[in-house]
Amino acid sequence: MEQNEELLVPKNTEKKKRRRKYWETQRLNLKRNKSILWFIVPAALFTIVFSYIPMFGVLFAFKDPAFDSAMRRGADIIGALKYSNWTLETFKSIFNDSFWLSLKNSVLINLIKLVFVFPLSILIAIQLSEMKNQKLSKLILIIICIPNFLSWTVVIKAWTSFFDPDIGFLGKLLSKATNGEIISYYEASFKPLFVFYSAWKGAGWGSILYYAAIMSIDKSYYESATIEGANKIQKAFYLTIPAIGGTIALMLVMMFSGFTGVGLEQLKLMLDPTNYIESQQTLDYYIYELSIGQGAGVSYVQAAALGVFNGLVGLLLLLGGNALTTKTLKRGLW
Repeated sequence: MEQNEELLVPKNTEKKKRRRKYWETQRLNLKRNKSILWFIVPAALFTIVFSYIPMFGVLFAFKDPAFDSAMRRGADIIGALKYSNWTLETFKSIFNDSFWLSLKNSVLINLIKLVFVFPLSILIAIQLSEMKNQKLSKLILIIICIPNFLSWTVVIKAWTSFFDPDIGFLGKLLSKATNGEIISYYEASFKPLFVFYSAWKGAGWGSILYYAAIMSIDKSYYESATIEGANKIQKAFYLTIPAIGGTIALMLVMMFSGFTGVGLEQLKLMLDPTNYIESQQTLDYYIYELSIGQGAGVSYVQAAALGVFNGLVGLLLLLGGNALTTKTLKRGLW
């Protein structure tokens, strides 16, 4: 009889109870930790203002050139959206010679970073962890992290002065070594210099995660390896690097996701519009010129379409990078 009564109870009753209990638990957790929630407010506001609200601009990518014409005539955004037609033709028009040149340069710069800058942070962390004086190693880590807190304006200006053949120490040495030839950013050396500045500014900061991961490894493993006769290089390859494989996979996947971007602020400060060459044009700068540049070349719809394309490619690279690291390193984001 009791079993028959249980069968008469609606099936969704238990689900409702579980759902009610879940939300009650969440409410109690929020009540207990409401003081901690205030720390989330600034980050949440920042994300809403600079990530979610600008998503409104994605609509521009699906408008015809009439939207650009309306904006040039001084129309407001709502009016321009209203009096222009919806289309997908913009996505066809963005794949021109300038786009492919920009994409090629962006990928080349990021490939150079992947080969040289990415391993540099790991190498710095391993070298610092090998030091017997831990206080000195932490001091060195703090010193090499300082450039990360300098603005790109300061960094570019400082290195420009160093490379100046008239007043810069490095510039004078290079000028003598090259028989008086002026070292210029705007020649074939642009990409290596761009990557060098990125490494000088960010390699130390990027090594913090690896250093922390290495410090968490049980020291008894190294003692056992020493007893077995392993040298420092063997310890690094067969013990340290596999132990921090999860951190390496995480940073590698994050780097893959931004493979089409190179950093507009650094790029803009290094460029000279009066002496502009093709090797300097990247996807970031191309979108910048299309969106807030000057002259008839400005196209909001093309800039928005490129932004959508860039985001989709970043998502695909993130998924592909995670699949690659999961298969090769047996580690991934999920």
